[in-house]
Amino acid sequence: MVKLRKYQEEVVKEGLEILKEHKILCLSMEVRTGKTLTSLSIADAYGAKSVLFISKKKAITEGSIQGDYADLDPSYCIEFINYASVHKATGSYDFVIIDESHSLGAFPLKSKRVDKVKKICKGLPIIYLSGTFTPESYSQIYHQLYVSSFSPFKKFVNFYKFSKIFVDVYQIRIGARMANKYERANKDMIENYTNKLFIKVSQEDAGFSQLIHEEILEVKMDQVQKDLIKSIKDRGFCSVNGELCIPPNGASKLSKIAQICGGTLLMDDTEKGVVISRTKADYIYQHFLGQKIAILYVYKAEGDLLRDIFKNHTDDENVFRDDDSSTFIAQIRSAREGVDLSTADSLVMYSVDFSATSYFQGRARIQSHSRTKSANLYWIFTKGGIEKYVYSAVSKKKRFTLGYYKNSLNFGN
Repeated sequence: MVKLRKYQEEVVKEGLEILKEHKILCLSMEVRTGKTLTSLSIADAYGAKSVLFISKKKAITEGSIQGDYADLDPSYCIEFINYASVHKATGSYDFVIIDESHSLGAFPLKSKRVDKVKKICKGLPIIYLSGTFTPESYSQIYHQLYVSSFSPFKKFVNFYKFSKIFVDVYQIRIGARMANKYERANKDMIENYTNKLFIKVSQEDAGFSQLIHEEILEVKMDQVQKDLIKSIKDRGFCSVNGELCIPPNGASKLSKIAQICGGTLLMDDTEKGVVISRTKADYIYQHFLGQKIAILYVYKAEGDLLRDIFKNHTDDENVFRDDDSSTFIAQIRSAREGVDLSTADSLVMYSVDFSATSYFQGRARIQSHSRTKSANLYWIFTKGGIEKYVYSAVSKKKRFTLGYYKNSLNFGN
């Protein structure tokens, strides 16, 4: 039976009391602090007999969740199921653990999975797990807690009623109509209801000796990139080798500009990504020569470009861990949860995802409790590119949007 660290033992003790009183426990534990093992231990201390553990498919099949259960060897039986298959859960459960619960946090409309999870959780105690419960807005907490019969917001039967009290609703113009926006939630008011349910553990709290050293490196933007970006901003389209790229709306324009800054562009006619500049990828190869690095990217064509340059590449964390000559290359949305890159000398962010969730979870992949060398994280930006604006938004827990870009850059004028 595995032995918990001292801070985990303290969380188990405190969490058990919260769970007994409120039937809800939110474990906000940063990546690599052992939230899975801690939650399984709390379920055992609570006296659970049949536990349902809901998580992402990759975390179940490739992560350490099932290994943590085997190492703990608790007195209860458990079923692991991913969000996409949650409707197949037909067991008789007396306890639920919801991993990566922020994935239930869509608003104002709830995701389809929310009602399915709510049905299973009726009347049961729940432990919620996430390192980032509200990465972009405190409005994201409503539907997470909505699945519990004991939600502190249960008198607000839907998000819209909740928003009348807890959200500063405003409007923006989209074409010819006005649309309500709901991300300006009142943090202090919400926390008056939720603080009693939360235990927060940072990597520093957990005794990590090497915290993340974060640095931005800039590379020169090629003239072809400048010309393509100018064409999209001024004319609404661009072309490469006779192929057109016509983004249909403002959000698509942002995506195309971000692609160009990374040196690739998805074209309309062929729906294939073309390489327009290798400058950023070549810079990474030269700058980190001799280091064991992991590279995360956003767009598929960026991955193809990187794999063409880094010949000994892998997207298997186990291969990467055992082979010091390999380079880990993966799309950030597939690697931001459940992947351990702590054997890397440096984590390199080739591009910046528009999601704050990707920012906070992706950057933590390089950390581990046993790490003894500096945890270096590098963001590679093009000079004059969009990356710094995206980074500025997501690092402040904001999703990067067209409105944010307009405010930053006077986009489209």
